[in-house]
Amino acid sequence: MSSQGSDVVGHWKIVDYPQHPECIGCQFNIIHDDEKPNLYRLNAHVVNSIFCPLEHNPTTNKWTVAGGVGATLMLGPPEEMAKENVIGDIMSHIQNLEVEDGRHLVIKTNNGKQIRLVRSQ
Repeated sequence: MSSQGSDVVGHWKIVDYPQHPECIGCQFNIIHDDEKPNLYRLNAHVVNSIFCPLEHNPTTNKWTVAGGVGATLMLGPPEEMAKENVIGDIMSHIQNLEVEDGRHLVIKTNNGKQIRLVRSQ
């Protein structure tokens, strides 16, 4: 089952991503948009800040990326830039978010990936 909107708000850390173990420990922050009730903002940081709006449909309980993924434009070490590209790819392909037991977040993408995170704050 998908998460209700407010369940996803908080700080999350990747703990399981078999396709990209180098991303273990990367952090995401999800905040609620104060002006639009079903809009949330997903932020991450590797070298740059990476961000995108997410929309929650309470009727279907589904999540969609509501616009493009943006990022600041600094250069860093090649391995960190590669990790940043992976994080940006996750964000641009989000299909659904699911909170399990209030402590774990599962991100599912429309290209078949599943990423597990744990609440970090």
